[in-house]
Amino acid sequence: MERGNLTIGLGHNIRRRRKELKLTQAELADGIISVPYLSLIENEKARPKPDILNPLAKKLGLSVQDLMGVTDEDTLRKAESLIDKIRSSLVFESYDRAKTCLKELRELSARIADPGVLMKTDLIEINFFIHFFEEEAYRNQLKAFETRWDNLESNPNIWVWYLRIKGNIHFMKDQFDRALLYYKEAEKVLPQVTEELEKAYIYGNLGKTHLLLSDPSLGILYTEKSIEIMLRKDRWLEMCTLLNILGACYTHKGDYRKAILCFERVLRMSEQFTFSKVLVSRTFHELGVCHLKLNDFGQAIDYLHRSLEVVNPDQLPNWERGCVHQVLCHTYLKTRDMDRALHHVREAIQLLEGRERLRSECLIFLGQIHYHHGRYMDFTRCYREAIHSFLQLGTAEKVAHASHTLGKYYIDIGKTEEGVRFLLQAAEHYNQLVPCFDFDVELTSANPSPG
Repeated sequence: MERGNLTIGLGHNIRRRRKELKLTQAELADGIISVPYLSLIENEKARPKPDILNPLAKKLGLSVQDLMGVTDEDTLRKAESLIDKIRSSLVFESYDRAKTCLKELRELSARIADPGVLMKTDLIEINFFIHFFEEEAYRNQLKAFETRWDNLESNPNIWVWYLRIKGNIHFMKDQFDRALLYYKEAEKVLPQVTEELEKAYIYGNLGKTHLLLSDPSLGILYTEKSIEIMLRKDRWLEMCTLLNILGACYTHKGDYRKAILCFERVLRMSEQFTFSKVLVSRTFHELGVCHLKLNDFGQAIDYLHRSLEVVNPDQLPNWERGCVHQVLCHTYLKTRDMDRALHHVREAIQLLEGRERLRSECLIFLGQIHYHHGRYMDFTRCYREAIHSFLQLGTAEKVAHASHTLGKYYIDIGKTEEGVRFLLQAAEHYNQLVPCFDFDVELTSANPSPG
């Protein structure tokens, strides 16, 4: 350690640069050192002298200082600050601000040799592309990241962030079971993680995923753990986002009083701080859902319309506006206002393109509208298509409810065989939701003969 500078990661920097140039160890070592000795250097088990380091640096097209990993501490602090600003911008849904900070960070990274900060720079860029649904970009960046850095597990903070990103990719595609596998894998590493915010992000993701997998009790447990860390770190915006998730968990459990307290707390805080209107929009959305569950349809409709009105249309992603229209459709179905329900479900289906679970839920509502108007073929077509999607996504609860409804319909119209098939499918998926004790079908007796 030198005053004002940090020396770190010579071997990592040599390996990273070699891979950037697509050189093998043999190609880099040729005429300078042996391959085994280069391998020791790259794994931080040997320290080369200047007569070896100078030709290696020349072959890699870098200065010796760059290879040594000497980075000015002010530069490192600035990089960490930019990474944090990008994180905040993603929470605020501020695309332009995040993009500007990311460009500045990328330019700064040319003067950074610290592998940890360079890995974080790569990860926050991948995070950016995932958050704004730029699929081709994040796929390419993730592949390049995995090629460039092959020792991720040695750094718990980076490893957990990487696992979280892998989970987020599945989460954004509504593949919640697969996302949960990555989040749970990350949770195992948390005792070794020193960055408290990374722990909070994992707990928050676990809470949100358990909520969407119809396990609100676990959702509450993890979300409260995340909120506790965010409070200690004075991360008020992230905390309010988590309060919305916590409120949604209480709504799912039927504890509407606690849910409303969470949402009202967010609205009070939004009046005291300069919060994103997007967050307020989401809170109105959640309040609308809560009042729908309370059968307070007038209040639900009011909050849902306020959710759309408090922001400009381009401030909310299409899928979020689609969610609001979806709940409005559900609310108008409850009030038997089929014309308004049809208008909102059509809006929702169009906006939810690419979000298969949400779009399939809308197909259920559209099927109910068709049934109300006596268009039974359209009703069954919508339900069948939705059930097929739910099966592909592995959402047992939705498969069970939709199959139950369709099976009962077929039984009622005399199509018993078709009805039984869907009812059996419903029973199979209900069984996944409610654990039961298995018992043998075969009966045993001391005297197996009749009588």
